Amino acid sequence: YKGMQSSTGGVVGMLEVIESDFSRLKAETEASEKSAATEYDSFMDASQASKKAKHDAEVQLRLDKDQTEFEQSQTEKELRLTEEELGKANEYYGFLKPSCLEVHVSWEERVMKRKEEIEALKQAYTLLDQKS
Repeated sequence: YKGMQSSTGGVVGMLEVIESDFSRLKAETEASEKSAATEYDSFMDASQASKKAKHDAEVQLRLDKDQTEFEQSQTEKELRLTEEELGKANEYYGFLKPSCLEVHVSWEERVMKRKEEIEALKQAYTLLDQKS
């Protein structure tokens, strides 16, 4: 029987074509897998670097937040103390204000007392001069 055999080798030729197809498919698959593995490794390296950078940024952000909160609490404490000091100073000012602003002695009386004091100082000076 010489039926539907091709002139290129029949079953053996067909097996050779199938073998070459499988070889080509194997080479393409291996190259594709190698490319995918390289791409995966590259992606994982980039992802790990990104993850580490984001973690470091988060840690730094938390440290900055804690530092800012600490500084805020210190500033609020200083503000309370300063307000207390201001309150005491205002209270003392209120105590001193009347004695400074209210003049119980007239201008003429003050001028007279000043002149008397100057005369007394001159007399003391002359007495000290005489003893020397």
